[in-house]
Amino acid sequence: MRNTAILIISAALSTIYAGVISHAQTEGFNVKTPVQTISENSSNLINEIAADAKREPETSIPQNVICSAECYLVIPSIQPVSGRDDFAGTGLLGCRHADSGKLAPPIFFQITNLDSFNESGGGLVILVMDRAGVKSVLGDQLQLTSGNTGSGKAGSEADDVKNLKSFAAYARPGDGTVQPFDASGSTLVYDSGDTFDAYQQNIDPVDIMLLSIDVPPALRGFNNALEEWRKGCK
Repeated sequence: MRNTAILIISAALSTIYAGVISHAQTEGFNVKTPVQTISENSSNLINEIAADAKREPETSIPQNVICSAECYLVIPSIQPVSGRDDFAGTGLLGCRHADSGKLAPPIFFQITNLDSFNESGGGLVILVMDRAGVKSVLGDQLQLTSGNTGSGKAGSEADDVKNLKSFAAYARPGDGTVQPFDASGSTLVYDSGDTFDAYQQNIDPVDIMLLSIDVPPALRGFNNALEEWRKGCK
């Protein structure tokens, strides 16, 4: 009888242990890496802005501005920096090849030193509007100033994209639609760590425009969302 009880207890413990292991393994497969999370959230922000444009085109980023842009920096979440009075966030930069217009593989960038962001928790999109902007952003660090950066134009205000500065910024609050935003005074910093984690190799920002590099699986969703956003552009 005693042996029978021991066998029953042993079997029960084995079942529980196996269940715990199985649950842990399943949970492990569902855990996203930081680069996957940023990529997914950046894709979601693009899709939300595209949906906003269909509902309220008069306040959206006009299609001619989207199509004229050379690069797209999408930062899905801007948050206060602990212990400081500024705001920061990490996102993805996708640029077009000058010759073909096709998108180069995306890389990670951070924005820091934002003096204010009343939409804390919302996201930010910065469009690079000319080749001078592309050249300057594809470095390790770039200061956004009143000379090179301005608020993006919305709706019919953006009929003439030639009046836009090299960098045009838009914010999308977590509970609202996209709106022009002044990002001057902030700093763009190349995020080599997250880029390495995604590509498993060291990449200089300019490499994405010069070398043949495949988009890693973790970033393909973002690339697809960006291509869909630009659908119809010549």
